[in-house]
Amino acid sequence: MPEIWECVGDTPLVEVDGVLFKLEYLNPGGSHKDRMAVSMLLDLMDRKGRGGAIVEATSGCTGVSLSLYGRAMGFEVYIAVKEDASPVKIALMRSLGAKVYTCPNVPPEDPRSIRSVAERIAEERGATFLMQDSNPANPRGQQRMGEEILESVRRVDVFVMGVGTGGTITGVGRILKREFGTRIIAVTSKGSELAKMFGLTEGFEGEVEGYDSHHVPENLDLSLVDELYCVSRTEAMEWASRLAEKGIMGGMSTGAHYLASLYARRKYSGTVVTVAADHILFHPNLLR
Repeated sequence: MPEIWECVGDTPLVEVDGVLFKLEYLNPGGSHKDRMAVSMLLDLMDRKGRGGAIVEATSGCTGVSLSLYGRAMGFEVYIAVKEDASPVKIALMRSLGAKVYTCPNVPPEDPRSIRSVAERIAEERGATFLMQDSNPANPRGQQRMGEEILESVRRVDVFVMGVGTGGTITGVGRILKREFGTRIIAVTSKGSELAKMFGLTEGFEGEVEGYDSHHVPENLDLSLVDELYCVSRTEAMEWASRLAEKGIMGGMSTGAHYLASLYARRKYSGTVVTVAADHILFHPNLLR
C-alpha cells in the first residue's frame, strides 16, 4: 500500500466556460499545497534525516498540508497562521496534531507577523523553518503539475495562477513556457505589493486568501510573468460562488482564478488553463 504522501497528484482537468481547471482540491490534503509540502519534507529528510520539528508561516493551506504529511513522516509540526485565515483550516491543522499560533495579517517585518513568529519558534524549539516563499523545493514540487497538464492537452496558450508563495506559477509556468511559449497571467489581490511593482495603483480591498499582499516572494520567477490581473476579496468570493454553481468546488483563490481566466478567454484565443487550488469546504463564508 502507498504512503499517504505518495497519493498526491494526478488530479483531473475539467472544462467550465471554455476554461480548463486543474482540480487540485482533490489531493488528500485538499489543495495544491500538498505537492510543495511533500517536496519540501522529502528534501528536508534527504538533507537532515527523518524526525525533529518543522515550522512554517502560512495563510492556511500549506499549514494543513504540512500538518498532514509532516506528522505522517514523523515530524513535530508548528504553524504560524494569519488570524483571518479560514477557521476550518486552523481547526484542521490542530486536529492533525500541529501546534498552531494565530497572528495578525501584518507586513513580514512586524514582530507579530507570521514570519516573525515562525522565526521565534524555530529559535526556541530548534525547529527547521521551511520558508516556503524561498525554498527551491516548493517550485520543484509543483513542476509535476505542469507535466500532468502536458499529458492531458495538446497545447496551453494561457496559464492563469495566483501568487502566494510563487511556487505554483513558477514551477508550472516554467514547464508550460518551455514547451509551448505559454502566456503566463499572474493573479494578485488589488493593492498588493506585487500590484504596485507592476505599476497598478488600485487601493487595497482585502486579501484574497492564499495570496500574499505584503511582499513579493523570492520563489516567484518574474521573468515568466507576461501580465498581472488584480482581484478584490469580494470579487474572489463572488466568483467562487458562481463557479460552485457550475460544479467546481474551489475556494476563494479559485474564484479569483475563474474571473482572471474569463478575462484571458476574452482577450486571447486558444486553451486557457488554471488551478482550482483548494476546496470550498475550507471557506465557510462561501457557503450559503
